[in-house]
Amino acid sequence: MPHAEPFVIAVIDDDPNVRELLSVIGKRAGGVVLEAGTVAEGTRILREYPWDIAVIDRRLPDGDGLDLCRIATSGAETHRYVIILSGVQSHEEKMRGFDAGADEYIGKPVDAGELAARLRAIRRTVAGQKTLLARLFILEQLSVIDALTQVYNYRFFDTEIRRHFDLAVRHRRAMALAMLDLDNFKKVNDTFGHRIGDHVLAEISTMITQGIRSSDILARYGGEEFAIILPETTLEEAFMLSERLRVSIAANSLDLSNGPPRMTVSIGVAAVPSPQIDTPSQLVEAADRALYLAKSEGRNCVRRFRPESENRRDSRQVDPNVPDHPILVR
Repeated sequence: MPHAEPFVIAVIDDDPNVRELLSVIGKRAGGVVLEAGTVAEGTRILREYPWDIAVIDRRLPDGDGLDLCRIATSGAETHRYVIILSGVQSHEEKMRGFDAGADEYIGKPVDAGELAARLRAIRRTVAGQKTLLARLFILEQLSVIDALTQVYNYRFFDTEIRRHFDLAVRHRRAMALAMLDLDNFKKVNDTFGHRIGDHVLAEISTMITQGIRSSDILARYGGEEFAIILPETTLEEAFMLSERLRVSIAANSLDLSNGPPRMTVSIGVAAVPSPQIDTPSQLVEAADRALYLAKSEGRNCVRRFRPESENRRDSRQVDPNVPDHPILVR
């Protein structure tokens, strides 16, 4: 059965005759062969090219093959496989090879038939490991992606907000958070139905994705509320980015034949460093307060977190249609 991906074998030996033999064996085993004759050339190949198996001579003119073995296994992908070739086959030398990270230690002269059979077996093992890793990656992605909007979910957001907050505090860098809520979304569901409401959420999430930077992290926080983690961003920068996003969403038509023509959003932003914010949860709460302020002041606007907002909130006439706190569904 043909393989979708090339199977790459790095052959590193200073003897051109051995390299030619190993190259033929590797190709017969179904691999694409990269060749090198020194530690320096081998280091370049191992670091610059994707490979699956490295066959490394124990003695090279400019160094020890075990040094290449350590390079090959340092931070290596779990599916990679390293074979040491050597004319020295003492127990002590084999142990040194395995300690350096080798998976196999094969003596010289090489038995071509045996090595070809081993490479075919290793190829099957590596292919199985690649398939497993690909499936695990897909499962991991599914666990952190919101199925409806195809942006990150609350679980991923909760992990990332903590990580980015810690990095910002440790390195004394700015970091902001924007909380975004669709205005009058309940009316959309009541008027057009939940299926159209789902389409609206998907459309708006796409607009948000297109309006933020590649370094920003967008997550569906719950219901019709989204959160945007903004690394290396001050409060004023977050405000300007959010305002551009708000204007863009309000100006763009939704691609729905039997739904609302447009939607607007309200956004609250908060940032660190701030004397009132010491934890990730406080940052989320601050951005959520600013979002509440935006909703209570008429919607379709952006508001910054201000410590005095709580005092103003008590004395302001609040729209009775706005809940005391955005309804979250996680």
